[in-house]
Amino acid sequence: MISTPFLAASALSGLWAGIHLFVGGSQVAAPLRASRDLPDLARDTAYLCWHLVSVTLLAMAGLFLAAGLGAGGATGLAMAGVALAVGFAALGLILPLVIGAGYGQLPQGWLFLPVIGLGLWGLAA
Repeated sequence: MISTPFLAASALSGLWAGIHLFVGGSQVAAPLRASRDLPDLARDTAYLCWHLVSVTLLAMAGLFLAAGLGAGGATGLAMAGVALAVGFAALGLILPLVIGAGYGQLPQGWLFLPVIGLGLWGLAA
């Protein structure tokens, strides 16, 4: 059974993945990779983590897409997508405050609240 909320959560997650890849690629990943101010281990580990986030964002979109198209185990797939979105939102809303960066510099956590809402709506339907 097709689920519009899950498909919307997939589209939104895919949008965030695209922004991460293209905007974050030029504004974060490229300067990080080019940096010679950081120790090699710190720079290369952070660069790897940027790519791990890319994969995870795409996986979240895929989980919601599969759930939205009614794949077997759709509830479990959607719950996994919601769990990822909750983790990204929690980290993205708490970390800027902890490190003193603020939401003007690190607003990403807010992007996942609508994904969570759409996922929960789909689970409740």
